[in-house]
Amino acid sequence: MSDLTTPTHGKFGAIYRLRPNGFKGDGLNDVTWGAAFAGAASGDFEVVIDGVGTGTAGVDTFKWRTNGGAWNETVDITGASQDLGADGQTITFAATKGHTEDDQWSIGNLKAEPTTESGTTAQITEVTHRLLNPDATLVWTDSGGAVVEWVDWSSGTAHFNKNVATVTVAGNNGYVLASGLQKLGYLLSWNMTATLDLADTTAMGDEWKTSLPGQVGGSGGSEGFFIGNASLLDEILAAASVAQKTCLLQLFTYDPDQDQTGSHFNVWVNFTGMGMNTAIGEVIKESANFQFHGKPSYVVNA
Repeated sequence: MSDLTTPTHGKFGAIYRLRPNGFKGDGLNDVTWGAAFAGAASGDFEVVIDGVGTGTAGVDTFKWRTNGGAWNETVDITGASQDLGADGQTITFAATKGHTEDDQWSIGNLKAEPTTESGTTAQITEVTHRLLNPDATLVWTDSGGAVVEWVDWSSGTAHFNKNVATVTVAGNNGYVLASGLQKLGYLLSWNMTATLDLADTTAMGDEWKTSLPGQVGGSGGSEGFFIGNASLLDEILAAASVAQKTCLLQLFTYDPDQDQTGSHFNVWVNFTGMGMNTAIGEVIKESANFQFHGKPSYVVNA
């Protein structure tokens, strides 16, 4: 079903945090991913602690898999760089003991990733690879020599300075798996505004003003339930320390089933301010201001 002229809303939106190292769990997050992935095609890796103190000489163990395949289980944690198959991806644990069972990490690497080209744009063809890591360095290559002007990180689309031929993209830690996102909570309301910078080119004697278009940017605000162990203040502080720079917002316009699968904007943002307010006997709410990190993308209700 496509959008209707009278929107029906469930929850207005959701906020997700990009998990550092793709880590999901409650224990030690002491992993360093190697940056030498050299697979012939894109690949993602998942690592899960599957034994605590059960390995050789009492070390912890982990299991790993690539691209959702079979698990390689009960691998001793050595504390050194350890290979995950033959594609050059490595992982290093700082500690050999003290982890928590079922804690997990994930990473998605792009290598010669195919795209679907149209005019001056190229979008990653594989839907599950389109949510790009805004902190990654990606290399877009067009066989016709077109140059990337900007990237839509939320839909996996690059925009070039001329019509493209065949485009591929590569970059370690380039795309985000579902397990690499942590939902912080739901939004009760939201607003956003996109603006276009204009340079005044009016000459003396002109009757009407003229201008030269520049770059597009955007900002907005939202209100959501206060969650004590995941305050938006924490995200602002993390951004200020460069430990965590961006969050992903899903901003719904039409969700007839009220199940968070309806029409919505996806946009990476940096939070720039927050506040809390409540009346006696009511739920505490957080309000936050944000700045776009790249272009929003729009997903239509299926």
